[in-house]
Amino acid sequence: MTTLTILTITFIIIAAVTAGGIKIIKKKLRRVVPEDHVAITVNKDGFVKQVLPAGRYFLRPSERIDFFLETRTRLASNTALDIATSDGIAVKFNWSGTYMLRPELITENRSQRLRGLQNAEKAMARNVDILLRQLVGHHPVCDLFQPVTRQELEQQVNERLIERLKPMGIAFNGLNLQTIELPGEVSEALNKARAIETLDNAIRHIDPTTREVVRGVYHLDEILHWDQYLPVPSRQTMQKLQQS
Repeated sequence: MTTLTILTITFIIIAAVTAGGIKIIKKKLRRVVPEDHVAITVNKDGFVKQVLPAGRYFLRPSERIDFFLETRTRLASNTALDIATSDGIAVKFNWSGTYMLRPELITENRSQRLRGLQNAEKAMARNVDILLRQLVGHHPVCDLFQPVTRQELEQQVNERLIERLKPMGIAFNGLNLQTIELPGEVSEALNKARAIETLDNAIRHIDPTTREVVRGVYHLDEILHWDQYLPVPSRQTMQKLQQS
């Protein structure tokens, strides 16, 4: 075997090994970003480098995908607790809304806000809570159950929430205030007030004699079971005193 032949065989072997190595490297660095997702890549020092939309990519050895973000429309829901009205009643709001993650909307603090998108729903809940505290404090509790007031409140929260979330890379579509819950003792007092009003309206339609009998029985029940007409905290206190 001549020297030329040996060199040729050696060159072929080296070329084959090199080509195989390149294929292995490419295979290791090829990544797929799924549909309705984006990938956030970082450099070798861990700093955010770029945002990759759905597709196939060959990453450089010094680059890797740090995390994925889902970009399809999603539903968020949460509860804002202890939101005080102008008359000092702490109410609870259950809300829901739809949103999309849009990294291209981020205007500043790009690296920090891109990483923050992994906790987008926490950011939304925090901002809804802040806005409700600012806006509900101008209304008495009875107004919150008026359709006009409720609609205005939703609109105000929506406008401010969209404005707050957009620079964070969150496209918020709209918020719905599903239910407003009152404290237990307030609900109980309102239910009793409605019951008394219903009873009073009912006995107005019966003859005077029967009306006085019914009112007398109701008044007697208040005397005999007076503790049942107290708000829950007061009733519990009285029960403890009677047991001691």
